[in-house]
Amino acid sequence: SADVARSRRPVRNNGRRFSLSGTQALRPRATCLFCKLDFPTLIRRLPDRGLGSIVLKYILSAAAFLSLIFAAANAQPPLELYGGLPYIRSMSISPDGSRIAYISDDGEQEMALVFDIEKRDYVAALNTENVKTRGIYFASRDNVILRASETAQIYGYRGEFEYSAAFSWDLETGRIKQLLRNEEDLYPAQSGLGRIVGRWDGTDYVFMPAYMGRGDDPDYDLLRVDLKKGYVRTHERGGHETIDWLVGEDGTVIAREDMDDEKDLYSIWLYEDGKARKIFEDETDIPNMSLLGVKADQSALIVSLTLKETDRAAIVALTPDGKFSEALFSRPDADVETVITTGNRVIYGVEYSGLYPSYEFFDPALSALMTSVEAHFPDAAVTVADWTSDFSHLVLYVSGGAAAPAYYVFDVEKRNMLHFGGAYKDLNDEDVGPAQTMMYKSRDGETLSGILTLPPGAELKAAHPTIIMPHGGPSAYDAVGFDWMAQYFASRGFAVIQPNFRGSSGFGRAFELAGHGEWGRGVMQHDVTDVVKAAITTGIADPDRICIVGASYGGYAALAGGAFTPELYKCVAAFAPVVDLPRMLLDEQRDRGKESSTVAYWSEAVGDRKEDRDKLEEISPSNYAEAFTAPVLLIHGNDDTVVPIHQSRIMLRALERAGKEVEFVTLKGGDHWLTTRDTRQETLRALDAFVERHIGDGAAARIAP
Repeated sequence: SADVARSRRPVRNNGRRFSLSGTQALRPRATCLFCKLDFPTLIRRLPDRGLGSIVLKYILSAAAFLSLIFAAANAQPPLELYGGLPYIRSMSISPDGSRIAYISDDGEQEMALVFDIEKRDYVAALNTENVKTRGIYFASRDNVILRASETAQIYGYRGEFEYSAAFSWDLETGRIKQLLRNEEDLYPAQSGLGRIVGRWDGTDYVFMPAYMGRGDDPDYDLLRVDLKKGYVRTHERGGHETIDWLVGEDGTVIAREDMDDEKDLYSIWLYEDGKARKIFEDETDIPNMSLLGVKADQSALIVSLTLKETDRAAIVALTPDGKFSEALFSRPDADVETVITTGNRVIYGVEYSGLYPSYEFFDPALSALMTSVEAHFPDAAVTVADWTSDFSHLVLYVSGGAAAPAYYVFDVEKRNMLHFGGAYKDLNDEDVGPAQTMMYKSRDGETLSGILTLPPGAELKAAHPTIIMPHGGPSAYDAVGFDWMAQYFASRGFAVIQPNFRGSSGFGRAFELAGHGEWGRGVMQHDVTDVVKAAITTGIADPDRICIVGASYGGYAALAGGAFTPELYKCVAAFAPVVDLPRMLLDEQRDRGKESSTVAYWSEAVGDRKEDRDKLEEISPSNYAEAFTAPVLLIHGNDDTVVPIHQSRIMLRALERAGKEVEFVTLKGGDHWLTTRDTRQETLRALDAFVERHIGDGAAARIAP
């Protein structure tokens, strides 16, 4: 068996995340997100000519699908192009490869669209303007699943929460059903509702986990849901500690994953002849591994963990006798980032982390194929967005480099690459600032990476007004791709640098752990400071025109920069930042419970609320308002359920008391992810005006000798 180390970061698996999270709850069954959909624009059966005049203003015609040649944009594309939602997003392909579904936003209206590749025509459309769409995918050729959410409140539960739901959209009849809406026994306070973990082949059934019951400890059961009729049945009962399910294409339950926060016990259960048997158990306050799926022959489960010899997240098999195999997918220079699976989580391959994504499959021919596809786009990041059940067709999202981001449909057998369309309408290649990798040394000799985006056509020789943009998470990382905010500022003449500081994921477990306990005054912030100095030394950045901008943890890092290295920045902007760490930890403990694995994670990553109180106070920017010399912009949505808006208000009051220059923009209806077109554009307008005023061309004229 593999020599296994304790892994604190599970591979992404549509499940739990350790993030800055607030109270989560679910409204009672009477909630009708379904009612938000605009039915007059639902086209049940489209005429043979396609959408034609019905939505001619909005949608591309079939001929435009083949060419997708947009009119040339102005020298400086409008703010709305970047600040709006993508023209094409969340693209999915049907299991047989005949249809494409995606969400499209033209700046005035958002719609879910289904296109028939063989007929070269659109077959269905739905106005989704009144809901926050989270994604779309096929359950079958004739049935689409649409996921959406809204921020809501419920009597008896404190604060707001993000209510989510899944809709079944029958393309033959045009009927839409909100799944689980009328289920009587749903527990009225849960998040993540609408998740589908499997499909029953040859039937209209899908499998959805949900908390059931009305007590204090509801059970996480596996439900069988009829997509056509909406009927719900309990397929298998779980416990209050259950966190995930695996189910086969024949409807057989394969495995269950549990995490008992009270007993600090993580376990995996294998089902044989309908009975569960525990095959793995680990005593831990944080899950040390993650159940991802099953091998194609169902001979073993597949889990993620970190190997001691590589310090990298890898994929191994867990056999029925509870033993680990040698690594199935592992690289010494990259983590397994995510897995390539079927709808029932049969695993066929993996995506590796890195500044550019890369792939490996059980089938060597598929691995070789992806290598050739990546070579076709040498300067860009190629992401496999979706695939057919037999991998005969792939949906590719290509971004980064010097080209505008676009979606492609790749026919594997014919080796035919079809350019479906640009993710951002009217954005041409010449409008794109090339995103490139940047390597630099930290003060203690560590080699670090970042992403540098220059203005279109600019060269490294000139010193640019520069924006430092640390990422959120903080367990995340920036890679080559199309970042809408970085690209906007590049289009306005700014260089944008996104550093991957220690504490970032994707560079090995030791690199991530190096950030634990190092917020604010430690190596995490030092690494951000050091990229500023490297940019000045190499001539990229004009030292008199540098601003730091960040969101979530990046917002914290921006404010920490303003508080602890005020001499570096001419302006500081933070979206949805954490500013008071003891208050953040108190909120997490109150909302999640003292025994929660999320609370345990934050105690390890940041510090214990009681034992490390003095240190937490010392690294909270709200306690150092007097140190700020640069003006500050705070932006926060009043519907943020991840970082409560009171964090920004604490910072606002502290800066005002200190007599500092500060602006505060409250986004009405804004969530943590800037999901809507209006809140994204309002945010970008505020940032644009603020940054331009302090380090733009007007500011350059003021500071010129």
